[in-house]
Amino acid sequence: MSKRSVSDRRRAIYTGLQNFMDEAAVLKAVAHWENRYIDQPSLALQRFVADICQTPELKEQRSAILRSLIQAMGQDSNKLLTDPRGDGTEDQVENPVSASQTFAELMLAMMSQLDDQLQHKLRIELFAALRQRQLPHATLEALQRWLGNRQALILGNAPPALLQKLLNQYYVLLCENIGPVRADKILASGVAQVQREHPKLDKFLDELL
Repeated sequence: MSKRSVSDRRRAIYTGLQNFMDEAAVLKAVAHWENRYIDQPSLALQRFVADICQTPELKEQRSAILRSLIQAMGQDSNKLLTDPRGDGTEDQVENPVSASQTFAELMLAMMSQLDDQLQHKLRIELFAALRQRQLPHATLEALQRWLGNRQALILGNAPPALLQKLLNQYYVLLCENIGPVRADKILASGVAQVQREHPKLDKFLDELL
């Protein structure tokens, strides 16, 4: 599963659910997969199925739905339904890179509002928290270099859903260290700065917040 493109995996989810839900429910399930499981291994499909099968009817079909999804994940791309988000070109090339740039600019805008001592403390705490997550090795290395103040943050094709989790983790640390009121102000100010200095990235902020 992890070797396939995001678009193909989304197409597989979309295809595998067709016989069990109406279109609106399928699209809602696809969105849930994007938000929670896009960066997870194939074994996470079982948890995903448990999440989306909440009605009595769907609960009875969990095994069949899981088999359908696993089968779809193994199918050739030309046998899958078209991507419900489009042709996949933007998802695979433009969106991840732009989302990564947006994440980097927003994080820097937020950190710049803190004094050096607190910045350093939060960088250490953030990396310690991230080491507990099963992040892609390349992503973890890029974050380690950045958090150590050695290099710029370059995450390449990290999916927006993963970047959203990283931002949420930093926001949680902010709240724990300075309180939710000040954390909200710093986040709002950071967003405003990115919108002002990098207006082309504005559309990608919604993917992170």
